[in-house]
Amino acid sequence: MVISTERTGAVEKASHAERREDLLKVARRVFADRGFQATTMDDIAKEAGFTKPILYQYFESKIELYRELVNQTASKLLASLREAVDAVDSPRAKIEVAFRVYFEMVVEETDAFRILFIHSHEGETRGDLRNVELGLVSFMEPLIAVRIKPDHRRQLAAGVVGIAEGAATAWLIQQEGKGWPTPRPGVAERLAARSATLAWGGLRTVQLD
Repeated sequence: MVISTERTGAVEKASHAERREDLLKVARRVFADRGFQATTMDDIAKEAGFTKPILYQYFESKIELYRELVNQTASKLLASLREAVDAVDSPRAKIEVAFRVYFEMVVEETDAFRILFIHSHEGETRGDLRNVELGLVSFMEPLIAVRIKPDHRRQLAAGVVGIAEGAATAWLIQQEGKGWPTPRPGVAERLAARSATLAWGGLRTVQLD
């Protein structure tokens, strides 16, 4: 039987992609437990059951691996937010659904947000959280349907993002203090409702410029 080189190449490519994704999953868990500074490539390789040279075949450095995880989280979150917001019409509904999607992801993908919010960002990773925040602020700006100046709108968008980030961080810290129990049913909805109520209560009182 003759196996085409094209098919063999496709299988090898799929295998490479699958192993790379498996390594990202392991790295996400290790970074979430230890933080960027305390984690080494040896730690990740050992946890994944590979040698460090094999890990370096997929990622050139620890910072590259870390940033791919952060970018994955940001890209998935923004894509989910856009899809959900596009499905509703009123300004309030858009704010509410944005909070719901945000907290659903925080609760379902805790390790990803532990990396962002629980561990300190310094040195090489100093700007990574800031970039995620700026992306969320830019997403939120057009949802604030008030006739105000662009600078004012961006400040309000940053405030809304701050509410979400602050509530998420507080919840993660509470979970950490309890030993990371399985989240209770409906917790994402409750976090979203509380945050949306606070944000909308402030936005509806905004004075026109």
